[in-house]
Amino acid sequence: MRYDPSDYLYASARIRAMEGRLIGRDQLNQLLEISAPDALLHALAEKGFDPSKGEQKAAEEMLKEAYAAVAESIPDPRLILFLQYPYDCHNQKVLEKCRITGEDPTPLLMDLGSISVENLLTVVKNADSSLLPTHLAKAVTQCRAAFAATADPREIDFILDRALWADMAAAAAPFPFAAEWVRTKAELINLSMCRRLLLLGQGPLGRATLERAILPVGHWDTTRLLSCYDGGLEAFEQAISRTPYAPVFGSDLPAFAIERRMDDHLMSLAQQAKGVTFGAEVPVAYLLAVENQVKNIRILLAGKQAGIGADVLRERIRCCYV
Repeated sequence: MRYDPSDYLYASARIRAMEGRLIGRDQLNQLLEISAPDALLHALAEKGFDPSKGEQKAAEEMLKEAYAAVAESIPDPRLILFLQYPYDCHNQKVLEKCRITGEDPTPLLMDLGSISVENLLTVVKNADSSLLPTHLAKAVTQCRAAFAATADPREIDFILDRALWADMAAAAAPFPFAAEWVRTKAELINLSMCRRLLLLGQGPLGRATLERAILPVGHWDTTRLLSCYDGGLEAFEQAISRTPYAPVFGSDLPAFAIERRMDDHLMSLAQQAKGVTFGAEVPVAYLLAVENQVKNIRILLAGKQAGIGADVLRERIRCCYV
């Protein structure tokens, strides 16, 4: 597939105008200082996030509006498939686990994937996986067989996650900026899993889990990651010490701090699009900014509901795009 940045002249101009509606750091700080629940809900509703509809519904509506606006603007809708595929995977996990438990999956499905929820339910009804992304379609049969053999629901997650990232990498490949972001996020996830399992001290069991969970994307392949695991935390820290990921994985940082640094590292990558006049970087970075914005709002709401102070919440909020 041919990619020409000049094809994105119109999309870039339109999306630059849309960026003005994003919640920036200063506005987020103002929201953090609001203590009255009604006032906070009103302020968020003015930003296009209406928690009175339910937090999950409000998040989905904000994201759906952003994806629809970008899809209308870009010349090739395949550009944003790699960002929609995680929702397809989420939905497939819901369907597989509800198939086992006999529960109704409908309330848990998210209508943000490359396949609408309506079409997905038709796919399930007709036992036709042709609409699913290539690797995910193959993985459905594999995860069912693995669960039948082991009765371990983790097998569903392991198999579908690996398929998801293979699909994401394939969809992003024609667009250099998207491909770099997918590679970076996959490597961060793999390294985070390795570090977390080392801290748990589970020995061979942790090694086996890591080997099953490693995502098949990036330069940190299975051999390299297992070597880090076998060497312990010291080997892990030495291996990343001369990489761009060294500042992300501090020795004594708690899990939530690592997660924030991972998100901030990815946002710093997205912020490179600010220096691009036109190209696929602009719409992709905008969607990443909206995804990040929704995460920040949900952290804010959860913190306020738990009675956490503004200063502590400020330490957990992710870096803003604007």
